[in-house]
Amino acid sequence: MTTSCWIGVAAASHVAIGVREGFAMFAHGKHTAAKRVQPGDWVTYYSPREGMNEGAEVRAFTAIGEAIPGDLAERLMVPGVTGWHRTMRWLDAKRADIYPLLDRLSFVTDRQHWGMYFRKSLFKVAEGDFALIADAMGVGQEFGSKR
Repeated sequence: MTTSCWIGVAAASHVAIGVREGFAMFAHGKHTAAKRVQPGDWVTYYSPREGMNEGAEVRAFTAIGEAIPGDLAERLMVPGVTGWHRTMRWLDAKRADIYPLLDRLSFVTDRQHWGMYFRKSLFKVAEGDFALIADAMGVGQEFGSKR
């Protein structure tokens, strides 16, 4: 089975909840998004801001980890709203500012409009790009040892 590497986009405050509770959600809890990430896949979150469309700018990768075996499940997102999630093993990583990485990420082909690449809530990236992010987050060795 081939593993994939993904970037999820979410507010840093939402990512922190997922890290604390050991899960990941994508696209506001849509089943189809969570289903794309399979056990053994790697996920990092990019957070544009602290809150959803509000709060301080973050513009950094804020979490990184591996999807662990188990079925998708629903959970409460906010009162009255549920969403699908994938169980994760998050690494003890530091935030990594996006700006030093922009010229090295292969999927960013137009540096002037780099933010357009992060408009999707979940997208697949090359292993080399993911390794650059893992290194910047201080967990490159742990990611590399799993490959």
